[in-house]
Amino acid sequence: MALTELVNALRQQAIKQREREGELLNNIAYLAGLETAEAAADIYAAEKHAYSFDGYLYQLEKLKTVLAAGVPSEIALEAVDSCADADAIIKYYRGGTA
Repeated sequence: MALTELVNALRQQAIKQREREGELLNNIAYLAGLETAEAAADIYAAEKHAYSFDGYLYQLEKLKTVLAAGVPSEIALEAVDSCADADAIIKYYRGGTA
């Protein structure tokens, strides 16, 4: 693969990731408000953590799932930052054990 092709492939990947980020943040804003979406973008930013941009997108996806299940935003923002998956967070919030 030529260097130009590699650069173009990386650009396309970055564009797709940013589009996915926008979709997730819009969904989070719809579910819990703009403040929650902005807080999530700040809290989970890849620059602040050891994970990649894909890890950041995973955190946003997990937050969206948890919010859609009815977990309040304050609890969801903190819980998503834990190592628990979305199902465990939802189950725990609803009174089950993780």
